[in-house]
Amino acid sequence: MGVKRIHELDYIRCIAMFMVVMGHVLLFSLKIEHTALLGIIGICEMPLFFIVSGYLTYKEREESSKETMLRLLKRSRTLLVPLVVWSVVLNILDNNLSFSLSMIYRGGYCFFYALWWCDVLNTFAVYVSKKFKFGMVVDMVLYGLIYVAILLGRIKNVDLGGILPINTIQYYFPFFILGLLIHKYEFVSNVIFNKYSYAVGVFLLIVGWYFSSVESFFIWFVAALGAVVVIWMLCREINSELKVSKMLSIVGRNTLPIYAIHYLFIVTMPSVLRDMINISNGFFFQFVITFVYAALVIFVCLFVDRILSLNPIIRMIFWGESKKRCW
Repeated sequence: MGVKRIHELDYIRCIAMFMVVMGHVLLFSLKIEHTALLGIIGICEMPLFFIVSGYLTYKEREESSKETMLRLLKRSRTLLVPLVVWSVVLNILDNNLSFSLSMIYRGGYCFFYALWWCDVLNTFAVYVSKKFKFGMVVDMVLYGLIYVAILLGRIKNVDLGGILPINTIQYYFPFFILGLLIHKYEFVSNVIFNKYSYAVGVFLLIVGWYFSSVESFFIWFVAALGAVVVIWMLCREINSELKVSKMLSIVGRNTLPIYAIHYLFIVTMPSVLRDMINISNGFFFQFVITFVYAALVIFVCLFVDRILSLNPIIRMIFWGESKKRCW
């Protein structure tokens, strides 16, 4: 019997993917760096990805150590292969190919290796928890200690020769673990999602967004937590039988290739258009233009991915996957 698909998770990833592309359109196509729309995108986009990834990482059936390692190896392949390959592709197109780690990181694919490190750290935690039969409280303490180690590494600027994205893990590891705990423990899920959560989430998001100009990790985290709760609960209400829902699901199931490919289609827009929408209170115009452009880019990315995924060898080269993704 197959695992029942949780459609709301696809919708969340779809929303996050649109935010990522829209944010990059604002930054790189329109050259707009300070805007309310970009502020809310920065709050929401990556926390949504990581909380869903953490949720999907937890396996209700207890795995053997061999199964866990095989799953980590497969996960490593599907994250690190696109990281390297698409970084090289992007750098070649930019005529900036070099033989250094900075070549890979410059491509803007921090999502891949940050998520890979979350998987690695979680695999260690799962092994320790299973070995000593930890419960919810001790699990939280264990993940808390791992996060303290991440923060200490951030303070000491430990990056393992450039391969540890300590800056990004600092921000996203808590959401990855929160997603895992929501799936693993019903108590955590009930605390996060209840009849008061929507109102509290909206309040936290608005307050955090309002004070987003203050460069504070705490303010950003609180706002991001509120955004995650609000968007997750909204996605629960979407009817999966609607045609638009099926379109959202297609995007949500293919966020990895979209994330990898979309940089190739983020082109600089005419200065006249940039001047037109880079105005005070231009939130609506910026949203419409970036949303339409993002939708077009995502469609093109899906088309390119379908072509690359036709042949299993090419699919393995670009995505590290042997199995074709279903729509």
